[in-house]
Amino acid sequence: MDAALHPPAAAKPVELGISHAPVADGSHELAEIVSGIVAHRSLTSTMQRIADAFVGRYPGKGIAIVLGPVFHLEAEAGLDHRRAVAQKAGASAAVFGPQSDPVLRCSALQEIVASGMKLCVAVPLLSISGETRGAIAVFDRRHGRLDKGARETLQSLSDLAFLAIEHRELLEEVLHGSQYDRLTGLPNRILLEERLRQAMVIARRHGTLLGVCCINLDRFKQINESLGHEAGDAFFKLVSERLHGSIREVDTLARHVGDEFILALQDLEETSDAVKICDRLLGDLSAPFVLEGRTLSITGSIGISIFPDHGDTPDQLLGNADLALQAAKREGRGQRRLYSPSLGQETRRASDMLEALGHSVAQAQFRIAYQPIYTMDREIMGFEALLRWKHPRWGQITPLEFIPLAEKSGLIVSIGDWVIDEVCRQAMEWNAAGALPAKIFANISGVQLERPDFAWKIAKALERSGLAPDRLELEITESWVISDLSGAAVKLQELRDLGVGIAIDDFGTGYSTFNYLQQLPLDTLKIDRSFIHRLDGSAANLSTVRAIIGLAQQLGLKTVAEGVETEQNLSQLREIGCDLMQGFFLASPMEPKGACSLFMQQHSQPACVAP
Repeated sequence: MDAALHPPAAAKPVELGISHAPVADGSHELAEIVSGIVAHRSLTSTMQRIADAFVGRYPGKGIAIVLGPVFHLEAEAGLDHRRAVAQKAGASAAVFGPQSDPVLRCSALQEIVASGMKLCVAVPLLSISGETRGAIAVFDRRHGRLDKGARETLQSLSDLAFLAIEHRELLEEVLHGSQYDRLTGLPNRILLEERLRQAMVIARRHGTLLGVCCINLDRFKQINESLGHEAGDAFFKLVSERLHGSIREVDTLARHVGDEFILALQDLEETSDAVKICDRLLGDLSAPFVLEGRTLSITGSIGISIFPDHGDTPDQLLGNADLALQAAKREGRGQRRLYSPSLGQETRRASDMLEALGHSVAQAQFRIAYQPIYTMDREIMGFEALLRWKHPRWGQITPLEFIPLAEKSGLIVSIGDWVIDEVCRQAMEWNAAGALPAKIFANISGVQLERPDFAWKIAKALERSGLAPDRLELEITESWVISDLSGAAVKLQELRDLGVGIAIDDFGTGYSTFNYLQQLPLDTLKIDRSFIHRLDGSAANLSTVRAIIGLAQQLGLKTVAEGVETEQNLSQLREIGCDLMQGFFLASPMEPKGACSLFMQQHSQPACVAP
């Protein structure tokens, strides 16, 4: 018995014009097999046609086709009686011995030999890379041999089997690529919409709700650009894995486009269930990531729509979730918003506002208000510069409304350049009016800091105005710093090298670890107002603020308490060692003239004259 695998002379794609003489009479069958492969018929159907074609040409033979990875029996012909015989004889013996090829040791071929058939030849089905995908085995009851013609026929049919396997794998790869995202392995928009349609049918049947959530990563573009393409992809994959690990098994997370995901929440009882899940997702997402030794963090914004309340087609639900997402992003980072019909009006207003922002600097619509920053003895040591926009038609617009739009559009770069020039110029005008030197704290956006020429722009603004660098302190947000510690350290050191101070604004919001502080060149921590508001009557909250101040002192940093509202706040802050403070209890933001006059009155100097 020829029990060894006999590989073909060369594993090559079959040529459609096969000219092997022994199968000339069977050319019609071969053509049908090829047509079936091209028409994407099932692999099982194609393999059965191949088996039938061989036995039709050589009726005294039996044939079995086994495919991996466990080499199951895919097709057979001429072996109709083998099961009953095998069961009677017992097919458990290792007929080919322990050293035989794994394909030959598979149970299907063992069973055939145990039934009394003799193996003539087994032709392996190899991939282009040389991997064994299976085998075609030919049997008979007498001598276990094949003549030359039968071997050539078998070779032609094995070529077709090879072609069928490669074609099916390519088709599955194409289908998978058309339905799943290459980087994350998550379903894409096409597959998501199909699952949404199925989920809507189930929700109607069971009387439940379906939530559709658009999830956008805040500032991912800037982080991705700073990391480089490969590291950016690795970070995005980490984010997708965390999100996927935070959802329920019944839900579907898909990648939409760019840095946006879509989440389908099934089997909801109440709209509030979707809101709770999204709040948990935002919390999970905000925890720091570690990538190649770098600590990175990111926040997300989520828009939510609910079936059937907010639409009865995938397009409507996705469109309304996107409207809610845009509203969430306008409210700042790390927010979620539930769709409501009024969002259409908000979106139109945001679009109009974005267009108006493009002309705001040129039309002199911006002003700077200055809020005094005091020592604990109530002496003014500086001012925080606060941007104000008064539109000729809409009136006063809050920074919470227009700053996110400016950041998303990139207009914050030109607006921020104007702010720095203006505060430097204003400080020098106060000097000319006879005021004592005061430090100016100016807020800057992470979008500005991401630009490679930002430190150069600060240097030029100082040079044009003549302001000493140590009189300017730039405030950055904690969320921007934590998103890329090593990158932030480099950019902030460039500013420190100019002699400019660096402050962390809104410190303590959203992060459970402060270890990053010692990695950065900082001067000041501005404690978020939410901590100060909770001071009254709470020993626990006082302990939290005391811990922050103690940490800052160990690192050699000044502390500024934001949002001081009461005399009790002031006395508590003084008791626990805070350095500086600001808030409406002490002074509201004011026009440049009023700020200058207040500062000079404190030092018994003549009031400022309006510039």
